[in-house]
Amino acid sequence: MAMKKVSVTLDAELVAEIKTEIGEGGFSAYLNEVLRRERQRERLQELERELTDEYGPIPDEVQREIDSHEWPR
Repeated sequence: MAMKKVSVTLDAELVAEIKTEIGEGGFSAYLNEVLRRERQRERLQELERELTDEYGPIPDEVQREIDSHEWPR
């Protein structure tokens, strides 16, 4: 996968906290993974909206079953 260097402005305390936990060298990989997961979440939310528009909301009993499961992060 091609990589591109970019410049962003982030909260200094948040950057320090993350770098303390993951180390200096893993910061870019960490941000890349966070952004990848966020985009996936956004796409899933859009799919849910589209399906709800087409088929209606998820029935309460089905939603309770879904909510009862532990999902991977």
